[in-house]
Amino acid sequence: MSLFARLVDVPPADVPRLEQHVAAARIDLAIVGPDELVAAGIGDALRRAGIASVGPSREAGRIEWSKAFAKEVMDEAGVPTARWAAYPDASAAAAALDERDGPVVVKADGLAAGKGVVVARDRDEARAALLSATIAKGAVVLEEALEGEEASLHALVDGETVVALPAARDHKRVGDGDTGPNTGGMGCCSPTRILPDDEAQDAANALIAPVARVLAKRGTPYRGIVFAGLIRTREGWKVLEYNARFGDPEAEVLLPRLEGDFARLMLALGEGRLAQHVAESPVRWSARAYVSVALCAEGYPGKVESGAPIEGLDDLPQGAWAFHAATKRVGTRYVANGGRVMHIVAGGDGVAEARRLAYEAAARVSWQGRFYRSDIAAREVEVA
Repeated sequence: MSLFARLVDVPPADVPRLEQHVAAARIDLAIVGPDELVAAGIGDALRRAGIASVGPSREAGRIEWSKAFAKEVMDEAGVPTARWAAYPDASAAAAALDERDGPVVVKADGLAAGKGVVVARDRDEARAALLSATIAKGAVVLEEALEGEEASLHALVDGETVVALPAARDHKRVGDGDTGPNTGGMGCCSPTRILPDDEAQDAANALIAPVARVLAKRGTPYRGIVFAGLIRTREGWKVLEYNARFGDPEAEVLLPRLEGDFARLMLALGEGRLAQHVAESPVRWSARAYVSVALCAEGYPGKVESGAPIEGLDDLPQGAWAFHAATKRVGTRYVANGGRVMHIVAGGDGVAEARRLAYEAAARVSWQGRFYRSDIAAREVEVA
């Protein structure tokens, strides 16, 4: 980030210190990224400082940082979702499993860095999930396991104004063929045949707008990005979860498709002028396709080793970029410094071209233990 911006040595979760900084820095616009900062109320602090903020209040952001709250709001809004039940702790959830068997989704009620969801095939797997460090420490939600194809849908939300962005197709599980544990996202593509661009607004009207209306009715209007994880079942689209921010890796394939002035669009949203802005300058996106491939450290999504030097970043083909996620600069080199180390993104006239270039670029970047899925966007190409 230091290549593009001035970095400020203030822990983002230290809200009082951050308020002091922004009061003196003449900042016009803030876009809140990390989910833990939404839960910490950073949007409230920024607005108190008079800064246009694309990020909800702490209370409105509960649709992400409390799975039970999100389900309650969905039920009130009439948004289709999986049947669910909330429990105060893992022990109570484990007791409830005695009355059921078969597939079940086990979710930590709070934030868990993208690792708090386990799709268990049976009671034994569900009990094992309840003992995991990310789920055992707090309240738990159990859901019915839904079957179908998934899509990610982002929308700009300003009170009751909801403007959809193009949909993307994410790949959550760590291994090819959607095998292994869930991750924060191993790659994605946009557009996607599952939810075409021209159907995105209708989906947002049905699956996001009702929740926005409920939040406004409760006196906690939402202002920011809502990112909905969707699944298309036999009964139609249902919501798996909401996120109160741009998604990762979805944003890396969505934002390159947006046309017009992104900063002005975000400023209008942050200032509460979204409806007026889009009436004058409708949101448009290009027909180009983008594919993202996550390069990960050995052991992800579990324990990983850091410090391995990264090679090949200066040899990417034209039209491909590396979005750093968990790297560290040591001297003139970058080293791996986490699990999902970076995303390689490439564009093309169609998904097939974007996919080919993304994988060509991914193959040029390496470090000891580096791995990535080989089938990102493969089903889009097969269908095409």
